[in-house]
Amino acid sequence: MAATAASSLSYGIGGTQILWVPQGLLEQIVSTHSSYQTHHVDLQHLVNLISCIFQNATVSSSKMSCCVSTMASSVDETTMQMLRRLKDYSWNAKVVLAMAAFACSVGESSMLVKHRNTDPIAMYVETLKGHRYTTTDFTVLEHIGLFKAMIDVANTNLAFLAPSISRIPKEVHSIKDAIACFPTAAYKILRIVLQITSILSKKKDHFESTIQELNVLANEVSHINNILQEKLTLCLRDAEKYTYEDITIRITKISISEFIDKIMQYVRTQGFENLRNKHLLFLISDLDISIDEIKALNWLYQRNDQMYEIVWLPIIDLSMSYDVKRFWELKQLMKWSVAVEPTRVEADVVEFVKKEWHFIRQAIAVSMTSAGEVVCQNALPMLWTWGNMAFPFSDKTEEILWNSIDERHGWKLELVLDDFIVPELRSWIENRTTFVCLFGGGDISWIQEFTEKVKYAAYAAGVTLKLVYVGKNKAKLGLSKTDLSRDINVIESEFRWRFWTKLESILHAKIRRGKTTTAYKTDVVIHEALKVVGHGGKGESWAVFSMGPDPMVTTDGETGLTIMSNYLNWRQDTTGLRFLEGVKHYKEVISRDVHGCIKVHLPVLGRVPGIMVCPDCSKVMDMFYTYRCCDE
Repeated sequence: MAATAASSLSYGIGGTQILWVPQGLLEQIVSTHSSYQTHHVDLQHLVNLISCIFQNATVSSSKMSCCVSTMASSVDETTMQMLRRLKDYSWNAKVVLAMAAFACSVGESSMLVKHRNTDPIAMYVETLKGHRYTTTDFTVLEHIGLFKAMIDVANTNLAFLAPSISRIPKEVHSIKDAIACFPTAAYKILRIVLQITSILSKKKDHFESTIQELNVLANEVSHINNILQEKLTLCLRDAEKYTYEDITIRITKISISEFIDKIMQYVRTQGFENLRNKHLLFLISDLDISIDEIKALNWLYQRNDQMYEIVWLPIIDLSMSYDVKRFWELKQLMKWSVAVEPTRVEADVVEFVKKEWHFIRQAIAVSMTSAGEVVCQNALPMLWTWGNMAFPFSDKTEEILWNSIDERHGWKLELVLDDFIVPELRSWIENRTTFVCLFGGGDISWIQEFTEKVKYAAYAAGVTLKLVYVGKNKAKLGLSKTDLSRDINVIESEFRWRFWTKLESILHAKIRRGKTTTAYKTDVVIHEALKVVGHGGKGESWAVFSMGPDPMVTTDGETGLTIMSNYLNWRQDTTGLRFLEGVKHYKEVISRDVHGCIKVHLPVLGRVPGIMVCPDCSKVMDMFYTYRCCDE
């Protein structure tokens, strides 16, 4: 929660105005805070750790040692320094982090004191850190209620960050009143923590006389917590009136220009000057976006010659808490900018991307020119298919690229692979005597028999063989390098993900351009891509053969094995450059009147795909909806 006003405060119980501060000091406190919180940690985990440390410190009854011997400056000045250091955290998070720092010192002291007489390293570390030995043990702090007061106020501040509280409109009195007291509450608590630390660093002959002072500070922490608890109770009462469904009903529909204004406001708040006057791709996803997808997109982004910038807009379910650790892990992986922390994305923005841009669960990338014109609602399929050649990711650009592909003869190696997946791809294509065999599936017995037959046939035909294994499909990873022989190029992790996504993207493009019904008889690309994705969807074995710049030959596992096993039956006049032609001809001979059932699983990228025609029998395929929570 962020405080936006800098007005003088006075809150109290029984006339004690414990949260009052002078107007000038209040303005200084508020000035240390960034209105845009960019740093987040798992506060619940920290609170649990604080509780465990305090509990174990008192159980051990260790004698106390403190690493703070003197205050470098006044308590007030040090408190302001701490607030400035924590400027990018919410007011509530500042309190929890201060408690965590104190607990860390307590835990460290407990360990060093406990082991100082038995472990020389503990003694040396204590000496190096300048700890001072005192005769009071941690049970004293427990007895006067200091530890309990600290845990209570940490839990109260954590409670203010719950999703139910965040749903309350900021104009509601209860939340407005609570937000207004956060700055002074944080200041007072941090100041008390520093005072306690200073007291604990006093010499032995002065320490006993400070127990009463510690007791007063423990009471002050409890007093502040009581005030915050009163405000939390009122907020929780109001939170019951504002369910997520109520908020959705009240959401005002915004226009595309208003949406862009909001996104750019997020960007400006972050201070991303590199995005000014740039073509932007707004990457919109939830926190389940795969690591492989991010890595593949990183590769393209870092090679785009500054033609475009990417901005991530993370979308979460506003009615639930989210995985903060996961968010920061993803943010660290991304080489591009992040527009805003997930809970800062406004409800009308979330509603817009879902209704207008059909965002469901799969990531989309909205392409916007430097002039603010949206030219594509999802550029990812274009990126996965064509790479950066698809810039500026418009329908016109995509049309030009697909028109450059001969539908009858365009099923070639460079369409399904690229330099990201196989760096040696260009040399394989240029060498016309290199025979490339892509294959997939999870049947190790079939793979062993098939690869042995391919090796024999390629050797007998006098061609150089390249075996490439790309797994079962995107979800079912299949076998690894350790499972297969060394002469097989095993495509793994994000490279395998890119291969299968590239095939899916080709199909999506064909569907969107109406090729599944109007040109299914002549469009070889969609025929063959459907076969591979279909076999992958069922985890079946399959193979694709390629040689030089010629169109590839696609087979199911059984047919591919039969072709290679019977090489001696069709080897006449098919050696050298004619080897692939021989494979194609023999496949046609043994596949007549054979119809293999095709089943294709495609992710819904915004819109439900249209009609699909079977590549083997030309019948319209049935369409079923599949709901899946995660990859198989």
